[in-house]
Amino acid sequence: MVTKDTLSSCSNSKEQQMQQIQDKAKKSCMVSFRQLHSHLKHLSQNDLQGTRTESGFKRAFATIFGQDIETFIGTMFLNVKQLKKQLDKEDFQEIGSMAAFNVLETQFQMFITSRIYLHDEYVVMTRNYFQQYTKLAIPESRDTLIQHMKSVKKLVDERALHKKEYDSWVNERQMQTIEEKVDTNKAFDVSLVDTESSGTDSKEQDTSSKSGNDAHDDADIRPIYDKEPMVEVQTTAKINIFAIGQQHSKQPEFNNK
Repeated sequence: MVTKDTLSSCSNSKEQQMQQIQDKAKKSCMVSFRQLHSHLKHLSQNDLQGTRTESGFKRAFATIFGQDIETFIGTMFLNVKQLKKQLDKEDFQEIGSMAAFNVLETQFQMFITSRIYLHDEYVVMTRNYFQQYTKLAIPESRDTLIQHMKSVKKLVDERALHKKEYDSWVNERQMQTIEEKVDTNKAFDVSLVDTESSGTDSKEQDTSSKSGNDAHDDADIRPIYDKEPMVEVQTTAKINIFAIGQQHSKQPEFNNK
């Protein structure tokens, strides 16, 4: 027979298992995020400030991304910080995480969809400056960025799935607990009714027993009252007989007149 202690132990084991799955998913997600963050840092090389390479890269960057590098990089790091904040939460929030991810992904849409770096000889200098500055060719940088973006999104989706499964399990356990409490209360009420009913029957039996005893006692008492009239009758009878005897013993007087 399965006891409540056994069910509770199984429940705790299940909860620990699901929590471990979520923790593992979070670690994987943060590893993927750090890889993305590390890749994006190639766009900001502080050791090349003031050099000809930096100057050429700024022109190349504006051509590729459609925005000056200072504004773009500043916004990019703010978006990265916001994404990290969402992914690093203990209580994972799918909506907030996906919103932060979408903002960062949208910022790179022009770079991801642009084909300026493929076979256009006009941008040879642009490609050269980009590679000198980032140490990556434009196609390689683009493909790596897409790969990291997909990895982060996939792991965010997995965390969201594990979170939904965990929340669903918690809700189910709460409903079971409520149902168990209701069943316990019902059983207690039934037991209370049975106890009260048993008490009523016992009282009725006691009352019936007392009534029977009273009737028996009355039966014992009644002969005492029944005997008293008999005594009175006998006494009266003796008195009457005595009186009659006296009347008979007295001789009648005759008037000779």
